[in-house]
Amino acid sequence: MHLGRRTLVSSKTKQSKKVFTLQLNKEALIDNRSTSGKNWKVDGGMRDPLDEEMKLSPHGSFTKVEIFESKCKIPEIYQLQCRLKDIYFPYIQYDEVSKTGRTLRPVEFQVHGEDLTEIVGGEVATTNLNSKGEEFSFQIRFCEKRKGTSQEANARLKFVYFPIVHGKESIDIIMESLEKEGYKVSESFQSFGRVSVRRLGRLLPEVPWASIPFMERGAIASTLRKCCQRVKCFVDLDAGFVPTPSKTDLASQNLFSVALKNFGSKSKEKGNDISMVIHREGKSLTYGQVEQSYQDWVYKMHKSYDEEDALGEDEATVIFDSLDKKPYLLVVKVMKRKGKSWERGQKIKIMKGACAGVHKNDVYATIDYFLIENFEDETGGDARIICRQINFSEDEECLLSTIKGISKLEIRKSSSFPVSIIDSEKCVLLDENEWNRKLVRQKEKDPSRIYLLDEKDCRTLNLNGETTIGQSVCAGQTPPQQIVAVVRPASFTSSKLSKKLDQKQIVKMDGEMLMEVELQGTGLKSREKNAKPLYSERCFPSIRGGFHGLYIFPLESKFPHLFKKAGTYILSFSVGKSITCKKKVTVKPSSKVGSWKLVGNEETVNVRVGSCLPPLSITCLDEYENQIPFSSVPSLEVRLKGSLDFEVAVYKIEANLTDSGILKLKNMLVKTDWLDHIRPDYKATLEICSKVEPFSVSVACEVKPGPLKCVVENNPQALENMLPDSTVENYILDMFDGYNNHVAEGTDVSMCMNGFCIPDSVGLNLKVDSDGCIDLSGILKVTAGYGKPVSFAIMSGKKEIFKKESQVEIRELRLLTELPEYFTAGTNITNLKFKVTDSVGVMDTSINDEEKYNCSHTLSIESSSSRVDSTVRYAFVYGSCKITSLALPETEGVFSFKVFHSRHPELHMNLKIQLISAQTFERDEIGFSEPNPRIYQTPQSKIGSTTNPWVTPTQQTPLSQSQFRVLSIRKISSAISSQTSPVDMEQLNDYTEILKAKLNSYSEKILEVNEHLKCLEAEQEEAVQELSTLQDSMEPLGVSFPECLSTMESMMKHIEEKHHNTAASVFCSLYRKSPPPKSQLLSKQGVFGIVALLGSVASTSLSRVLSEYLGEDTMLALVCKSSRLRPESDLRLQAEAAKLERSITSRFHVLCLGATSPWIGGLVENDPQRKLAMDDPKLSDGDPIPGFKGYAVNMIELGEEALNIKTYEGHGLRETLFYGLFGNLQVYETQTQVEEALPHISGDGAVSLDGFIVKGNEFIYSGCSKPEIHIPITVRENEEEKWSNLEEARGRVGMVEKEIVEARCLLSKLEKKMNKANERCESATKLSLES
Repeated sequence: MHLGRRTLVSSKTKQSKKVFTLQLNKEALIDNRSTSGKNWKVDGGMRDPLDEEMKLSPHGSFTKVEIFESKCKIPEIYQLQCRLKDIYFPYIQYDEVSKTGRTLRPVEFQVHGEDLTEIVGGEVATTNLNSKGEEFSFQIRFCEKRKGTSQEANARLKFVYFPIVHGKESIDIIMESLEKEGYKVSESFQSFGRVSVRRLGRLLPEVPWASIPFMERGAIASTLRKCCQRVKCFVDLDAGFVPTPSKTDLASQNLFSVALKNFGSKSKEKGNDISMVIHREGKSLTYGQVEQSYQDWVYKMHKSYDEEDALGEDEATVIFDSLDKKPYLLVVKVMKRKGKSWERGQKIKIMKGACAGVHKNDVYATIDYFLIENFEDETGGDARIICRQINFSEDEECLLSTIKGISKLEIRKSSSFPVSIIDSEKCVLLDENEWNRKLVRQKEKDPSRIYLLDEKDCRTLNLNGETTIGQSVCAGQTPPQQIVAVVRPASFTSSKLSKKLDQKQIVKMDGEMLMEVELQGTGLKSREKNAKPLYSERCFPSIRGGFHGLYIFPLESKFPHLFKKAGTYILSFSVGKSITCKKKVTVKPSSKVGSWKLVGNEETVNVRVGSCLPPLSITCLDEYENQIPFSSVPSLEVRLKGSLDFEVAVYKIEANLTDSGILKLKNMLVKTDWLDHIRPDYKATLEICSKVEPFSVSVACEVKPGPLKCVVENNPQALENMLPDSTVENYILDMFDGYNNHVAEGTDVSMCMNGFCIPDSVGLNLKVDSDGCIDLSGILKVTAGYGKPVSFAIMSGKKEIFKKESQVEIRELRLLTELPEYFTAGTNITNLKFKVTDSVGVMDTSINDEEKYNCSHTLSIESSSSRVDSTVRYAFVYGSCKITSLALPETEGVFSFKVFHSRHPELHMNLKIQLISAQTFERDEIGFSEPNPRIYQTPQSKIGSTTNPWVTPTQQTPLSQSQFRVLSIRKISSAISSQTSPVDMEQLNDYTEILKAKLNSYSEKILEVNEHLKCLEAEQEEAVQELSTLQDSMEPLGVSFPECLSTMESMMKHIEEKHHNTAASVFCSLYRKSPPPKSQLLSKQGVFGIVALLGSVASTSLSRVLSEYLGEDTMLALVCKSSRLRPESDLRLQAEAAKLERSITSRFHVLCLGATSPWIGGLVENDPQRKLAMDDPKLSDGDPIPGFKGYAVNMIELGEEALNIKTYEGHGLRETLFYGLFGNLQVYETQTQVEEALPHISGDGAVSLDGFIVKGNEFIYSGCSKPEIHIPITVRENEEEKWSNLEEARGRVGMVEKEIVEARCLLSKLEKKMNKANERCESATKLSLES
């Protein structure tokens, strides 16, 4: 009636010809119940069978139930079909009695038009599908023992094994299948019903037996018990068993039902009135025989069908038997059981009663390892869990070690449990919170702290003598006889301290306790970690007065003078490493003064004359040498004493007492001029004495002269009458400090020289000798030439303290031969004579060429003429030199040549000679000739000069007509210039015509250049307009700073051309000729790029500000992989530059990725740019900071090649190079936003896109700056053509600008030449009119 409101039941037997009907109506049944409550009255009737019914039941009998007004949905009908099939399964399909192997169908059941045989669902069918192997069965006949009764009942028990498959129990699989079919499964593996009871073939679904005692074999957690849990018993009963009225359960008081329920329980079978006879396969067996057969069957099923994952999921460690060297134990860290992974380190709870050893309480533990025994003989073996219980520390856990390839397992304080506690669900995983709560409760019971008993408690224990120590004692006090310590539990607090000793508050310990006594000094710099150990003692617990766990340490007898030294004494007590206690006792110094002592360990005090002694601190000590404060500043005497009656009083003293009572002496000025008496070691003794009391201190002292202040020269006449290459003799300089003491030996003296040198001297630093002098005798050499000023200066730092000036003797080179006004080109000059004279004109006969004496005096000639051999030397003979013949050039004009002393070029003369040739005019760069002006000479000599007459030809030859024309035109030009000489009008007219023709040519050329310049300017305007249009089309990339709108290729080209002498330019040249990865050729470490070209950015404003932040040197730095660049890498780079016919003349930086500390905070997941996982800065309320654009290191975009660059540790460019350059540099939109965000900006600073930079405490305003070297702009895939056009337009603008500059330069030259010719033409015209 739960399925519908109205039901019609129709039934016909084989013998009956009528169909009997019964109509069941829910409301009628409820309203028409009889008064007894047990009988119901319903409507019924008879009818003839229908044709369809006879057709469906050819055997003539059937029962049909029709439900009307059904409440069932289609899924519920399916579950009804499955449930009915479970109840009547033996009637629907039966396999056991069939000899043919076919399934028998005793009764045909149809529900909702479907044959139940075709229904595959249901508990019975699902269970049968998951069983494996042969079944185990036997029969039991139950008979009642009481007299006068002959009741009996029969039961058949059939056992089916459900193995574990791939580590998962078949019973779990059954429950999962039933849950998928719609059953509400609330059971687990442990609570799953392992007994199914049928009476006369019908299932009794409400029999509440989870199992029967017979099925529970073996000890708890044993393999047999574990396997028995995989067995289900199917019980078939005959009519001897009495069911409940509902026929869904057995009557609970029925003796046969009770006997069956308790079958296998020996305790409950005693006193039972039922006897049992067991039959199996036609044989009568005893209970013991059946029990043994059952166990054998279980083991057989286990070995044949169980597939456990007991071998673990990680790499196992094999432990070998120490006798036969065979592997007998497998150790794993991870094991999968019950569909879960159990791992080392997990926290577990083993429930009470789970296995042997777990009886009273639950066990809380941490998994160490899993052990598998006999793993070679059994499937999966017998596994055990090794775990450390909660009351043991990590140092006491199981230890697995491998030494020389041999593995060893030490259980130590860990415990072992069978792995079946997991299968029985007696072992569960704990979350962190539950474990921590249990850990807190456990620690309350654990030994926690060490407590020292006071005097009262020690008297209770009948301990004689002093046993306690106060917080503070005086130096020299005797320590107590003994100290008593106990260990308190963690739950103990001072509020729980009772008036009497309580054993509950004292932990009974077994281990020994260690007492250590250390002294912590009284100095301000002392620390407990630097405390000095004095004494240590170990003892075991003892019993006194009935109390356990007492640690008694003797002290006075062991260390009677313990408290002699002032300071803090630390008495440390410890049991193991975790239970400790420290008692501090402060020992105060005595008030009686014993001595004075200098603070510090300085063996020698160093001081310079004119400076103060270093500050000294004097402490006052008591009778035990403990520091005590000075009561007041004493009256002092300070003096320096040394050998040879050296004694200097120090009068100026500043003495004060510090807060700690130490006497501080400072500003003790030392002045004396007696240091030469204790030279050269300058050793003395500094004595500080009290004028009243017998106390003093002294310390070794070294009093050195002050710095160089004064220089005194001996024999100043040594620097007179000096000649070049001569050496100064007998010249010594005395070096004094500011107090007239010779400076110390070895003092460096810096000299600046002009015209002097010291051969074989490294630099210009000399050292003072043992006499406090510098002896320049024989080493100071004259390098200046004749008549040159010479000087040297002594420097003290950058200050000049002494300077000596002089002059080398004056000599002059003079021409003795008189020369005519003109020479004919191509002829020779003969017998040119020169002499060297002093300042008064007397010839210096010491100028004599004597090569054998290393004294060379020769004359050289220097000229641009190829006919003059500059390699020829002419010897001086006692002050004079003669040139026998000098060949003149073959072309007319002014012939200039220079004669000079070969070793002393200051002795020289510059001579000019007018040469006459057949050519009249000289072509200029435009293509026109211009008359040469009159040629003249001026005598050249730096020292002296002489007036030379005009040159006349050596050989007199008649002049040709062309030569006369040249001379006449020159005369005209000369006449125009002087406006005094008479002029030939015909020649003047010719000259004027030449000038006019030249002016016309210049004018035409200027006009032509101007026209070309206008075309170039128009072309420039067009190119600039095109470039501006292209830049606007790149918006928003280049709208702010178009000068920074560059690609990687254009920036590389710019560096290569504009920074020609840099390492970066050489790298760009190599890179462009040999693209990567061939570009790694500069060093063995792989220099793969420069900073400016390893990344790009999205906008010109960002490019500008980041480039300003880094600076040009960093932007042009080379980048390599290694931790350092080898020294030979620079040579290799220079060699590569030489191959390109270039040189590196400027310094360069190299950044090594291997030496950079990488970012360790991780990367953004699935980010193709491998950006750093950095948290955005937040305001104090957690909101984002306005204007924040991102971190600079993440705003650099890397190309595919750059992303593949890794260090040897696997770090990329962003994690190393760019993080090292930018760090946590933040980027904002505007300067105002940066200023508002300053409290949230870290030490790496911030920048804004409008050019504001913050570096630490420094603020930089970029203004309109436009860095020449800047980070390129990222080129997107669809923008290549735009960028190509932009670079072409930029190239055209640059080319036109270069042509305009060249044209304007040419125009300027032409205008100058035209102005000059115009002036000459006007002068010629004016001269013509005057004539």
